Amino acid sequence: MPIGTRYIRNPHIAYAIWGSDESINEMYAMTNKRKAIPLEIKQQVLHEAGYKCGNPVCRHVITLDIHHLELVSEGGPNSAENLLPLCPNCHGLHHSGEIPVTSLRTWKMLLLTLNEAFDKKSLDILLALDKLGKINRITGDGVIDLAPLVASGFVEVKDSQNIIQSASRGQQYEVVYCAELTPEGKLLVDSWKEGDQETAVTLVAR
Repeated sequence: MPIGTRYIRNPHIAYAIWGSDESINEMYAMTNKRKAIPLEIKQQVLHEAGYKCGNPVCRHVITLDIHHLELVSEGGPNSAENLLPLCPNCHGLHHSGEIPVTSLRTWKMLLLTLNEAFDKKSLDILLALDKLGKINRITGDGVIDLAPLVASGFVEVKDSQNIIQSASRGQQYEVVYCAELTPEGKLLVDSWKEGDQETAVTLVAR
């Protein structure tokens, strides 16, 4: 949808985004004619994005709008493939021209592609490793959670020994692991965040 109805009811935000009384009046008329998105379609789209904003740099979980990639005013349907959940801030940034539609389409494509290849936890792990650089002291069970990303060459896992001091048993060792993005993993996340569909598709499909 072009913008959440709560924005339209706020004249200051509506004017800032649409720029003229004529545009605002047109938006009111469009909203009144709009067919509601069926609940099952909303649930499908939100589930696809993990109930988070579709912007990989954002990923907020509170108060999501459903945006039409092909606008309703241009004949865009209420089908799942044409919808992307966005938080109100990212939704407004798109309509003010700061987030281009090419980025929205890339984020949508990658959500579909990565959800087929990995689970939603894996998507969050990719973004977390990009933000943190490295995750240390991972257990063996944690390594299993990383298996799909390791097998795809996007995450590298290394093992190390950790010394444990025990009053009764003396010095012992345990094997722990650390994980970080490979160069390919870093390139995938960067292309995802930047909306570079060509690079991202090449990496996922290789």
